[in-house]
Amino acid sequence: MVNRLTHERVLSHDLSVSGTDAGPPDQKRGGEMMTTLADVAAAAGVSKAAASLVLSGKFEGRVSERKAERVRMAADELGYVRDAIAGGMRNGRTRTIGVIGERVLSTPYAVSMIDAVLSTSQSLGWSVLLTDAGHDGVAAKEAVREMVARRVGQVVIASMYHRVVPVPEQIKDVVVLNGVADRPGVPGVVPDERQGASDAVAHLVDLGHRRIGYLGHDDAESIAVRERSDSYRHSLREAGLAVDESLLVTGGLDPDSVDATARRLLDRPDRPTAVFCYNDALAAGVFRQAVRLGISIPNDLSVIGFDDLALISTNLDPRLTTMRLPHWEMAEWLTRELAAGRTAELPDVTRFPCPLIERASTAPPTTSLP
Repeated sequence: MVNRLTHERVLSHDLSVSGTDAGPPDQKRGGEMMTTLADVAAAAGVSKAAASLVLSGKFEGRVSERKAERVRMAADELGYVRDAIAGGMRNGRTRTIGVIGERVLSTPYAVSMIDAVLSTSQSLGWSVLLTDAGHDGVAAKEAVREMVARRVGQVVIASMYHRVVPVPEQIKDVVVLNGVADRPGVPGVVPDERQGASDAVAHLVDLGHRRIGYLGHDDAESIAVRERSDSYRHSLREAGLAVDESLLVTGGLDPDSVDATARRLLDRPDRPTAVFCYNDALAAGVFRQAVRLGISIPNDLSVIGFDDLALISTNLDPRLTTMRLPHWEMAEWLTRELAAGRTAELPDVTRFPCPLIERASTAPPTTSLP
């Protein structure tokens, strides 16, 4: 089952978190009695339940802002520390989202997703336990054991790229971010690669281009590679244009391969008037080769990328038109669904649209068409 969510629909969801927090028991540190929830409530002149709602971030609509401010001030003055494990338990689980990632801080996409999970969880009164499993199977198993031992409320497996993700059977309340699970019944959230590629081609067609090349990656196992190239072909046919397979060129992603692949597409007498690139790195290769071949962008050649990596897209001259991957929005929405306890209602795949970011690298064709 596939459910395509628009950003507007995501924003219209009820983002409240139900349930109450009974509050932690008396706390001790090194044999010394610590400030309790009851102490804070007494100092603020409110009930223990009201103080708990405020300190767990669930007071909106239940406790007035004036009382909430008194509770926060009392907690600060008394040095109260909320016990997230004891106070956040619900059905034997904590109000904690566990994130298992693979090299989660190694790419801009991953950083964006983790940032969204952290900031959204904080705003909802949830904690985050982050562990990086890398590509080591042993490390991944250790990460799973850690999540189970800490009784995390929900587990997110964050993939560095859109792929099929192995999900351990011992994890029950689990979702996949930026990937799809290898077994049914586990929700996954991914970019809508086909929609993004279709909109990229449509943008070039709307500008008047009829000879549109595609510069792709040669990884046949990649979901994104397959869906973007398939959608390129389909979109040309939908526009009534013939698919010229000689204009579809693929190669590796290392700099030398990128330059060689881009040159193969551009250094020909019947070159395209526009190029759709699998990602922004390949688009940068087109820019380099265009300079070497004396081709002006966008006067002689329009170029559109995919990803919207700021280090590339906004530093090229002219700046790159591209399709932006919605990683932050995916992670923010998923975190809210987790906190609200709505994951059981989600389909196996939810697709988020990739918006067109129009800059200066695309324009109507000025050269005569063959």
